[in-house]
Amino acid sequence: MLDIIHATQSKPNKTTNDDIAGSEGEVFWLMDGATQLMAPDHGLDAAWHVKRLSEEFTRLAKKPDMPLRDMARVAIDTVGVEFAAKTGLGPDAPQDLRPFAALILCRQQGDQLEYLQLCDSTLAIMSDNGVVRVIPGDSRLDDLNALEAAYQQLAAGHGFDSPEYKAELRQTYDRVQAALNNPDSDEAWYAVSQNGGVVDQAVTGEVTLQPGDSVVLMSDGFTRAVDTLGIYKDWNALGAAILAKGADAIIDEVRAAERADSDGLIHKRSSRHDDATVLIAKPKSR
Repeated sequence: MLDIIHATQSKPNKTTNDDIAGSEGEVFWLMDGATQLMAPDHGLDAAWHVKRLSEEFTRLAKKPDMPLRDMARVAIDTVGVEFAAKTGLGPDAPQDLRPFAALILCRQQGDQLEYLQLCDSTLAIMSDNGVVRVIPGDSRLDDLNALEAAYQQLAAGHGFDSPEYKAELRQTYDRVQAALNNPDSDEAWYAVSQNGGVVDQAVTGEVTLQPGDSVVLMSDGFTRAVDTLGIYKDWNALGAAILAKGADAIIDEVRAAERADSDGLIHKRSSRHDDATVLIAKPKSR
């Protein structure tokens, strides 16, 4: 059995959280959802999407012999059928009408960790003294460097709310959406949507854990503490802070740093704030 520590916080002044994390027995997961800019107002947004997927993972995790890839495929297809029935938007509908999500799905049995990853959330192993080893994952979206033109607008003093920044962001959005789950694109990247076949594009692997190791799943709103806002100089410093202060305190520090640089002049990023979530899994002490 596992001890699970979970902290999450939606972005300020937002009533829903597009991040979610959960666990059932030896299986645990994190998702970071996104609602498309052009999605119709059918009510089934990213928060609904990740909540329903999490419910399906909870159900399927009770099947101990089910491979992670099959678990993800069945969950995605089940929720996709429900989404289509309620909205009339099937898996062949334009992607920019449907929510999508980054996913990390794990199973830990003894000292063996099995994982499946789609898109840009972060999987890491943390020792009992806070040393953090990030597991190489799915970098296809990050490799596009699609936001550089928008970041130039921030550097020029045009804040997140400016017409200049919004125009560049929209061009970036169109480029990125054209490549999402599109194997015909030279810039293809993949995320969970309504077709379980996307799991064939997932990054998968196994890791042997050492005594005292914890498994850490982080959304990109949480990893801002290291890779965007510079609150911590590296992953080891973040690990030490998690052990010393707790995960909720890290999210509070992220919020303070975001407010201190409210227009992105110092720390370039796609939005002023982001939902932030972390899940930490460790074997129960006997």
